[in-house]
Amino acid sequence: MDRDFASSGLAEFPFQEKVAMNPYPVGVRHFAFLSRWTRVCLGGICLLCAVFSAAQQSAQTPELSRTVRTWEFLPVVGARAGLFGNETGRFEAWVYPLKSFRDFHLIFHVGDRALPADSLARTLTVRPESASILYAGDSFRVRETLCVPVNEAGAVILLEIETEQPLEVEASFTADFQLEWPAALGGTYVDWDTKQHVFVFGEEAGKFAAMVGSPTAGDARLSYQTNYSSSDENSLRLGVTQKGKDTKALVIAASVAGRADAEKTYQHLLASYADLMRQSADYYRAYLDKTVSLELPDGALQQAYDWARISTIQGLVNNPYLGSGLVAGRRPASGLRVVLWARFSVDFICPECGGGLFHDPHGARLHQQVSARGRQSPARNFAECEPGSMVQGLSVRLRFSRCDAALHHRDE
Repeated sequence: MDRDFASSGLAEFPFQEKVAMNPYPVGVRHFAFLSRWTRVCLGGICLLCAVFSAAQQSAQTPELSRTVRTWEFLPVVGARAGLFGNETGRFEAWVYPLKSFRDFHLIFHVGDRALPADSLARTLTVRPESASILYAGDSFRVRETLCVPVNEAGAVILLEIETEQPLEVEASFTADFQLEWPAALGGTYVDWDTKQHVFVFGEEAGKFAAMVGSPTAGDARLSYQTNYSSSDENSLRLGVTQKGKDTKALVIAASVAGRADAEKTYQHLLASYADLMRQSADYYRAYLDKTVSLELPDGALQQAYDWARISTIQGLVNNPYLGSGLVAGRRPASGLRVVLWARFSVDFICPECGGGLFHDPHGARLHQQVSARGRQSPARNFAECEPGSMVQGLSVRLRFSRCDAALHHRDE
């Protein structure tokens, strides 16, 4: 009995050992099954999160924001128009190939004080379709948003006002109605249309026209010239905001087909500027999503890369006379202009000449023709030159293969 018990115990021991090693065999298989599905589910969730994050990132429009730098150049452009100025809000307006005005700026009227907006510019926020400047005073804030819709012959300026006491915004500018050099207009004029609350720019032939105004505009002041006094400034006021929040809209439009066409564009921009701003944002977002791109590991580098891509597409302009093409660069127009007859035109800024251009003491002056081969001639050696009197014009004509270029200086 004892031996049988012992033998039977020995016989049962392996089974008991297996049971001790794996007391829940069915549960272990079930847990392994669940583990595989858990890994699959977690992997799927991670993949969905990554896709959602990428979609959310691609749906966001690039944006930059920082403190205003008053000396920095600020362009806001579309394919048919552009605003070129600095970060204080001073700019000039172009609807290719027409320039409407320059030195646009705002003045805030609070009580008996007139506060220049330049000194109150605080923050700049830039998106592909617009740029916003925040002005802040003691009792008010005004956000100026400059927008040039992608395919429109004009621009929109929105002023979002928040004030604790009555505030009125005045917009002032100097009329500069002209074509891109070397073209020129005859006698030009600026007039105020009381019915439509707009300044109207025109010329004698009636072929070119531009408008700038607002539905709430009034108290317009026109430039004038007399034999004892003169002023180049034109201005309008956008109406008083008593207290709280308000929005004012200022619209710029121009046409090479006469006043009726400019007025049509003006009304279209005024009625649909909100939709046009959204469409412009969608246009740049789609451009980033649908064109070849790189995914970079560094966020700052990715942002710089995306903005470089946007700058490339924004370099494409549409001139009704020259067609579409890429411009070499943009700056506010000044005395020095470069025009390339390769289906596009460019304006450059020129540093002030300090009262004179340089000339060679032996008589060879810069206004002479300079050939491409002769660019190393002694006449170009400024080290041996001295200041001379201001010349009225400077013209240099170059020939590069099939592309003509002209360099011209004029006084403004």
